[in-house]
Amino acid sequence: MDSFELGRLTDHDFEAVCRDLFSDVLGVPLEIFPRGRDRGIDLRHTGPAGTTVVQCKHWPRARQRTLIGRLIKDEWPKVHALAPDRYIIATTVGLTVDGKEELRAAFAPYVRGTGDLYGMDEIVAELLRRPDLVRRHFRLWLSSTTVLQTVLNQDQYLRSSWLQKRLRRVASTFVPHEAFERARKLLDSQRVCVIAGIPGVGKTTAALMLAAWLMGNGYEVHEISQDIDEIGTLWRDDARQAFLYDDFLGRTALDAPLTKNEDNRLLSVIREIQETPGKALVMTTRDYLLEHARLRHDRLAAPEVSDAVSVIQLTDLDLVVRGQILYNHVHGSPLPTYDKRRFADPELWWPVVRHKNFNPRLVEETLRLSSRQGDDIAAAMLENLDDPRRVWERIVESELTDEAIHLLELLFTWQSADLADLERSWRRYRREMGQAADGRTFRRAIQVLDGTMVSVERGQVTFHNPSIEDYVRFHLDAGRAHFAELLKALSPNPAVQVHRLVEAARMADGAGILARLQEHESVVVPLVQAMGAYVWTGPSDEDDSTSTHLQWVLETANLLNSAMLAAYVMEEAPSPFTSYEHFAHLESLADSLSASPLVPEKFAEGFWEELVETMHWELLESVEAGDWDRAMAMYDWLRRKPGASREPVTEKLVQCALQQLCQVAAEPEREPHNTELEPLEELVGFLLAQGAEDRLPEEFAIVYGRVERVAAAQQADRRVRLQKHQAQQSERTDTAHKHSLVTELMRRLNERC
Repeated sequence: MDSFELGRLTDHDFEAVCRDLFSDVLGVPLEIFPRGRDRGIDLRHTGPAGTTVVQCKHWPRARQRTLIGRLIKDEWPKVHALAPDRYIIATTVGLTVDGKEELRAAFAPYVRGTGDLYGMDEIVAELLRRPDLVRRHFRLWLSSTTVLQTVLNQDQYLRSSWLQKRLRRVASTFVPHEAFERARKLLDSQRVCVIAGIPGVGKTTAALMLAAWLMGNGYEVHEISQDIDEIGTLWRDDARQAFLYDDFLGRTALDAPLTKNEDNRLLSVIREIQETPGKALVMTTRDYLLEHARLRHDRLAAPEVSDAVSVIQLTDLDLVVRGQILYNHVHGSPLPTYDKRRFADPELWWPVVRHKNFNPRLVEETLRLSSRQGDDIAAAMLENLDDPRRVWERIVESELTDEAIHLLELLFTWQSADLADLERSWRRYRREMGQAADGRTFRRAIQVLDGTMVSVERGQVTFHNPSIEDYVRFHLDAGRAHFAELLKALSPNPAVQVHRLVEAARMADGAGILARLQEHESVVVPLVQAMGAYVWTGPSDEDDSTSTHLQWVLETANLLNSAMLAAYVMEEAPSPFTSYEHFAHLESLADSLSASPLVPEKFAEGFWEELVETMHWELLESVEAGDWDRAMAMYDWLRRKPGASREPVTEKLVQCALQQLCQVAAEPEREPHNTELEPLEELVGFLLAQGAEDRLPEEFAIVYGRVERVAAAQQADRRVRLQKHQAQQSERTDTAHKHSLVTELMRRLNERC
């Protein structure tokens, strides 16, 4: 008779199985019910018939006497306080008749009878009656003794020592996810599946679990280690056979194609397997290698291959999956108990599972190495996730072709580039280096990277993953690019690209890029100067302007210690000032000039004095022109600056305000929701401060009434937005629920370790 090795499940797996099992046994839905940091996780149903609680105790190595003693000591006070209508115990410890009677008596009246006590044998019996439930829980299915005997112990089903070693370890940490389910469906429907993805995302793990799935269904699994011809040697018409070909396009060099005619032979084998019942093929490869191979071998673009590809994306690993992966690896690691328990703290696990570069391989390797080296495990894991070099360095520096690397280097200067612009810059870059720069070579480079390291959508090229962009920045900082040629290859409108390089040089780890910008100052200065031609000058505080651009150039000059750029700023500084320059921008520029070690103090002081004088005359001109808004802006600015005011507020400014009051009062009143409150408040506030509200009492009353109505409308809008926000919060309950599940899962480390 089949059974299950439930000891192979984690406590989280066991609870998830119990939730589905007892929901079916009891005929009611059960929720996972967190009962506090030190009280574990129960399953609960509340309905008209009262409250039912299922207590799960996953202690596969414990003795019955130990279990009973702990239940009575730890759980009885909680049950008594909760007072459920029915209390059920489910445990992976075997329960004898005497043991059940002792528990029934101890937990009466909440345990109605010994039928509410499920030991190992009772749980196994219920599971055997529900094969569909077992298949839904992959790790439970894998714990079936029949499956385990097939998968792990019988040589006739597992023809590879490599698989024997890997499968035992991988099975203990694997977490099924969306991409794995896609791959399993592909295998069911087509008998062939190609699993692709970036390094470390879990391709081989998924392939091994597919192999386990096939073995559990009676297939022999054979590892293919050299080339596709091995399948012909192993093929037997009378046997159910599955073939696992890991890294079938190689692990590294892109310039090592498939052996002679292997693409044709591979396609022939795929077709034969698809047409032959009882045969299956699982292959894995890095996605960029697959794209490169398709360029070299047209046959690999055939539907038999492309339709069988399942790409594992980082987005397939949602919060709960990531939490389970981390938990399983920590739970099964050789870390000391103290280090394992630390992962129960959300401040430790939350930054890991939500990290943009979350990677199962990095989690596994960090735990493995840190346990040997005595590192601070949490710090080491975050450092590894923060540093994309561990994932991308070997690929970029050892495996990609030069033309693909040059494309990545240029793309970094844009972040997102028009495909045509990128190609033109790429051609210039390659020609500067004396290398082939034809369209065919460019298309090969973009096709190798597309979908793997970059994304091409609607003619726009972007990095496929944030960690790739991070790595390319490191690559440039390490001096691995032809920097002079790269600068010469920038587009005729270099504003975005130069800005990106300068900002990269400002970063704490940008010293290498900074050194190269300084080294090539003679090339950088004209590029920075050319940026000014593409700056739009606008009168708004939010607009970019000549002043904001010059301020950035001056900051760049300080960064590069470039006297040439500082001189350019002083030459271009807007004097005489125009109404198209917002005074806040001019003020910031004046402050930057005063702070720069490259700008003579006399020049900075003269600029500031001229700015104050100009603002004063702007105030007077605005008053004369009846431009209340600009006059008030100048007035406020001068009033805030010590020593900037040239004369007291004049009657003319009050007259300007009264004139504005008349205009506003005469305008038809708009809906309060569509009226700006700040200008009205400023006008009313100024007149009140000057004691001028009684000069035009009727108009003042009209405008003041509008202020009150607009303020009331805005307050009502805030209440509506608050209600919408609360409604949106309910839409986020799924994320909050996932967070709570991971929190409860990690808390188990305190109990289990």
